[in-house]
Amino acid sequence: MIKLVRIPRKTLFACPRTHFFLVHTCKMGDDKVRAICDEFWEWRMRQSPEFASYYGDQRYCHLLDDIDTEAFLGFEKDVSKLLKKTKEIEIKDLSKPARNDLLLVKDQLQTFLDGIKHKGWYFPVNFMEGIHADIPKVISMCPTKTEEDFQNLNKRIEHYGKKARTCIQILKEGVKSGYVCHQYSVEAVPGQISEMINAELTPEKDAFLSPYTKVPEGVMEPSTCDKLLQEAKEVVQTTVRPAFKELAEYIQNDYLKHTRPSIAHSSLPDGKALYQSCLDFHLSLSMTPKEVFDLGKAEVERITEAMKKITQEEGFGSDILKFKEAIAKRDEFYFKTSEELLTYVKHVCYEKIQNKLPLLFKEFPSSKLSIEPQSSLMGNGPMAFYFCGSPDGTRPGVFYIKVTNLEGSPKYELPALCLHEGEPGHHFQGMTAMEMKDIHSFRTTQEDLNYAWVPSRFPLYTAYLEGWGLYCEYLGEELGLYEDNYALFGRYCMEMMRAVRLVVDTGIHAFNWTYEEALKYMEEKTFMHTKEMEVECKRYITLPGQACAYKVGEIKLKQLRQKASQALGDRFDVRDFHSVVLKCGAVPLNFLEQQVDDYIKETLAT
Repeated sequence: MIKLVRIPRKTLFACPRTHFFLVHTCKMGDDKVRAICDEFWEWRMRQSPEFASYYGDQRYCHLLDDIDTEAFLGFEKDVSKLLKKTKEIEIKDLSKPARNDLLLVKDQLQTFLDGIKHKGWYFPVNFMEGIHADIPKVISMCPTKTEEDFQNLNKRIEHYGKKARTCIQILKEGVKSGYVCHQYSVEAVPGQISEMINAELTPEKDAFLSPYTKVPEGVMEPSTCDKLLQEAKEVVQTTVRPAFKELAEYIQNDYLKHTRPSIAHSSLPDGKALYQSCLDFHLSLSMTPKEVFDLGKAEVERITEAMKKITQEEGFGSDILKFKEAIAKRDEFYFKTSEELLTYVKHVCYEKIQNKLPLLFKEFPSSKLSIEPQSSLMGNGPMAFYFCGSPDGTRPGVFYIKVTNLEGSPKYELPALCLHEGEPGHHFQGMTAMEMKDIHSFRTTQEDLNYAWVPSRFPLYTAYLEGWGLYCEYLGEELGLYEDNYALFGRYCMEMMRAVRLVVDTGIHAFNWTYEEALKYMEEKTFMHTKEMEVECKRYITLPGQACAYKVGEIKLKQLRQKASQALGDRFDVRDFHSVVLKCGAVPLNFLEQQVDDYIKETLAT
């Protein structure tokens, strides 16, 4: 039996019931809301050129983000002024769409201000993300349609020298202020940087130069292209690589000596409140570490029973470990080459999943899913991740899969992973929102970078995003995609990892678990490959609270679906429910619940 999560309504969203049924016509205060949303979005594009490129706004594609302390203090002042303007608008004067926009822009601004005191910008690099690891993503977002685009690309590349040295400055400030990583978060970074700066200086090997491998025909004369490429090479060689070399040497020779001794984020200044803020940020609801821990324990036990049912059917009784050891020895469940793994993932996504999606969905994003191997710079990163496309369709949504850890990528776990990262998971969620025309731009996309800054950043609404991904793994059962007990066991293995995260994340950051204790619990419950367990555990140390959002969000989605189904009876169509969820854009879970309530009432009224 799944324990459903109770979500207290925040004051921010606690509007009078009568406001839920306002006619969708323009009202007196709507123009004021639109003006504030426009002002906020324009400011966001200027404030973060990298996010602007991610969104598809290329006005600032020659720049990179300012990430130093002075910049963040300036952001705080700007956000405070904007929030003050939102509080001057009477919600009773708004139509329902404008009211929703106002509530959400307030939440964006307030979330940033609530978290800024915790100085998250003091964590600019780690083994999963940061200036070095994000280069392939940021550079891939640069436009390549005109000669001016490539000139801007070269300018952006040049800015990386300054940004790398800014990282050194920030890390030094963090050391003085007591805001430092644990060594597990950064010890791999010098090696990652060394691999990057020692790569062959060609468009095929160097991430900075990679756009020059796909110069469209007719964009510019070959001689002009050669000239710009040589300029880019010169900048990388003389400006960028030396700066990154300095960053790697500083981390290796100095910063690692000052990393915090405890793996717990709560060991940092005002650490207990900091960890609670991280949980609040990612869950978008109020749960204490103990509540999260207990929920995780309950889910671990529930999934264990589901696993035992499979092992009994397969002749292993209740011995899950013995069953796992047996299938681990079977060659047919493992890939011999990276190419074979990538081919299989594409087969599952394009040939198995896509054909069945109309059973559960009425509408589909126009952007097609692309599947690509992860960059070598992400060698210590997660097994897979999704990077959203742009609203104009010039950049597709990409499901990146790690193809180097063949032992840690059994075939029976991949259907669930494909459902989560690809379709209908993050690709449907991300691109449906991106392509929406009737919600404001600030609601269509989230800044899928800089997770380590949490809670000192604008919200990601992680429980909505990752809850949807995990919920889509569950949908694989309804779609008949787990074709045998092995694939179903793989689905439970993936779900177990998400349940264990609730226990381990809180155990590390709130209950004084050691790294060894965390690994032992993961080994007992997940049966993951040792290398993957270590990466996962270091991930929880590095990004506190983030891993807790998957299960909390999934459970809430199941709760809301059950609520709608019970209320509507024969009128309930799961495809309509999925449309309601996806068309919100990324939102706090309590806001999502209000949208589902509206859907129920509007359906009953017809």
